[in-house]
Amino acid sequence: MDLELRHLRTICLLADTGSVTKAAAALSTSQPALTTQLQRIEREVGGPLFHRGRSGVRPTELGDFVLVRARAVLLSMDDLTHDITARGASPSTLRVGGVGPLTVELSARLPEVFPGVPVHVRTEYSPKLVTDLVRAGRLDLGTTIDYVDRDLPTDGPLAWAMLAVDPLHVALWADHPLAREASVRLEDLAECPWALTPPDGTGWPECFYLACQRAGFSPEVPYRLYERSEIRDLIARRRAVAPCQADFESGRGVVVRPLEGAPIQLRHLLVWRRDSPVDQASDGVARIAREILDRTPLGGAPHEILDRTPLGRAPHGNRYAHDADERPTVRPDRP
Repeated sequence: MDLELRHLRTICLLADTGSVTKAAAALSTSQPALTTQLQRIEREVGGPLFHRGRSGVRPTELGDFVLVRARAVLLSMDDLTHDITARGASPSTLRVGGVGPLTVELSARLPEVFPGVPVHVRTEYSPKLVTDLVRAGRLDLGTTIDYVDRDLPTDGPLAWAMLAVDPLHVALWADHPLAREASVRLEDLAECPWALTPPDGTGWPECFYLACQRAGFSPEVPYRLYERSEIRDLIARRRAVAPCQADFESGRGVVVRPLEGAPIQLRHLLVWRRDSPVDQASDGVARIAREILDRTPLGGAPHEILDRTPLGRAPHGNRYAHDADERPTVRPDRP
């Protein structure tokens, strides 16, 4: 069997979802059929590409090696297809994708900026996948997230606008000794076992480990789970604590508290290609997105909304690199 582009897309989807079941659903095939295809691919490359476990799949060392090269091949092919199509095409539709509810709400208001242009919407599980789809020209606009300590690339085809910043919280079992506190210091959780979601390709969980290192400890992480409901059950059973967003479900044995000093901060971003029709209208799109975030905050309190030049682009076309000294300060009352 010769490797084809569809095989490369399959293993990338498996890595992004971390689940044979989710990847099979996305490919509109059955789980046994996908497992059989993966086994054929692994025979072709000479070894297993993924570790299988109860919590899903994760790449082996060989899998990481193949995935890096597979993504490069797929992005090159997508760039080629985009460039060929763009030569004679006019922007008859606007393709929008992203993570979280902002994507759908923003798409409903895009006719304010692009009147008469139909909008096609898709949501994704992976922030990195959204960025890759925009880079490849398969999306015109993406709503995504990353973390404040992470530098955004400003020297490629992508342009960014930072919309808002949310500090991460911590979810504790209801009778945890710190559950009575209004906020919790990260260092006071040094002895707790943690449950984390898998890597998202945009700085998680690296930013968590960095924050723990700054707080003077190395966290014990016996649980890596994809589903928030599974993490919530672990917390309710007093088996772990977990970093979370402010809208993580509390009650029924779980409480959510802000981390003192906001040591881990999540950024809401827009991303688009500089050569797309969105580039000229990006200021208007970012304004609408900030209005939506300000009107529909997480956890009942306002986001720290940012009103600034899009990252990677200055008003007169000169490259603008985001200065770390301008990092926004999160208001203490923002969950």
